[in-house]
Amino acid sequence: MLLFVSDCFDQAISQFSLAVEAAIHTHHHQHKLLLHILTNLCNSGIHNVHLTEMVYGWCPLMCENYSSPEDQKNLFLALEIGFRHLGLQGHWMEAKLTHTDGHQKLVDIVFHSGESETIADFLCAWTLSSGSHQQHPSLQMCAEHLVGLCHLQSFSPRLRKLVIHSIGLIGYQGFEQVGIEEFIRLLDGLHVCTTDVTDVYSRDQWARLLLDAIQSSEGIQCVSHQYWELFVELVALQPQLLGDNICSPHIMTALEDANEWKKLECWMGVLWITLPLGDEMEEELKHVTLSLFHQQPNAIQKLERWVEQALEHIPTPWEHKCKSLQQICQQAHSVAAWQETQ
Repeated sequence: MLLFVSDCFDQAISQFSLAVEAAIHTHHHQHKLLLHILTNLCNSGIHNVHLTEMVYGWCPLMCENYSSPEDQKNLFLALEIGFRHLGLQGHWMEAKLTHTDGHQKLVDIVFHSGESETIADFLCAWTLSSGSHQQHPSLQMCAEHLVGLCHLQSFSPRLRKLVIHSIGLIGYQGFEQVGIEEFIRLLDGLHVCTTDVTDVYSRDQWARLLLDAIQSSEGIQCVSHQYWELFVELVALQPQLLGDNICSPHIMTALEDANEWKKLECWMGVLWITLPLGDEMEEELKHVTLSLFHQQPNAIQKLERWVEQALEHIPTPWEHKCKSLQQICQQAHSVAAWQETQ
C-alpha cells in the first residue's frame, strides 16, 4: 500500500513538473499562470528534497527563455522555493541536483541583480553536497563575482556563511586568477574566524588557502594580520592539517627584515608546530624567536597558547619542538622579569 502511494505521489510530482515546464516554454502566453504557481509554492510552506530538486530543474529552462524583469522574478522565486529554507546549513542537505550547462547562465543573472538573499540561494544550490552529491563542478567560475561582493556594506549571516564556504571550495588559485587585491578586500570584509570553519574539511580548505595566500608574492604585504592569526589558530587546532605542504622558512626572514612583528609571531607559531627540524634549523628558529620576543613581548603569551593547544593534538615526533619552544618562552619570561627589577 505504501509503495502504491509513493508511486502515485512520484507520478503526480512528475506530471506537475511537466506542466510547469510547458508554462515556462510558452511564458509569453502563460506568464501569469507561472507567476501564480510559483507564488503559491513560495507561500505554501512546503519544503522537501523533491521540491528542491524539481525547481532547480526548472532554472535552466527559465534562463533559456529569459528576456524580461518578470522572468527574473520567476527565476528568483524558483531559487527561493528550493533553497531559502535551508538557512546556514544548506550545503549539507541530502538532495541530488543535476547541474547542466543551462544552470551556468544563472551566474551572471543572479550576481548582477545584487539581491543578497538570491545570491545566497544560488550559492546554496552550487555548494550543496551530500553522501551522493557534490558541489557544482564549475563553482570556480563564480570567483570573479564573489570578489565583487567586497563592495557590499554588510553581509547577512546566511550569505556570509555561504560565501565563506564557497571561498574554501574554490581555493586561492581560483581567486588569484581574477585579482588578488579585491579578493583580499573581500576577506577583510568577511572577518573569518575559527568559529566559521568548525569541521575538519573546512579547516583543511582554509588552512591550504591561507598558506597559498601568505606564501604568494603579495602575501606579506596584502594579507591582513587577522588572517595570519586565523592560519596559526587552525594549525594549532589540527597540526596535521597541512600534510606535506611545508611552510617556507624564508617568509620568516622576509617578515623580520620588514619589521612585521605581529605577522612574524603567527608565522613562528606555525613553523614551530609544523616544520620538520634539524639542529641547524632549530637554532635559527630560536634566534629569530628571541629577537621577536625582544621586539614584541606580548608574543610570548601567544606562542605559549598556540603551542599548548597544538600539544593536545600533535603526534609524538613533533613534541620535542613544541617543548623546545616552551623552554624559550620560559627563558624570555625570566629575562623580562629580570629587566623589570633593574
